[in-house]
Amino acid sequence: MDKERIKLKRVLVIGSIVGGLLSVTISLLMDYLFADALQGTWRDAIANDLNRLFSINASPDSIIVYILFGIILLVLFGIGAILGSLFSLLIYRFFKFLEGPVK
Repeated sequence: MDKERIKLKRVLVIGSIVGGLLSVTISLLMDYLFADALQGTWRDAIANDLNRLFSINASPDSIIVYILFGIILLVLFGIGAILGSLFSLLIYRFFKFLEGPVK
């Protein structure tokens, strides 16, 4: 029973790390690939929002924009980690179901 619990914990941790990394990677690749089509990157959008909401004259290369961009990426990593762990748990349970009772 203890080995089973360790294996489940390992599956959840690996799933959450892979899910978090995939979500950040996909969002950064989309930002890079569609920057021309959307007339700017996330940093440009953050700087524009800061200028509109708080009347801060921030450029896309300022430190506050990088801090907010990092916070957004951490939130995306967290959401991806939760979804990755749920998906890995589903796959783990499915294969345990297919394995059947141990003799």
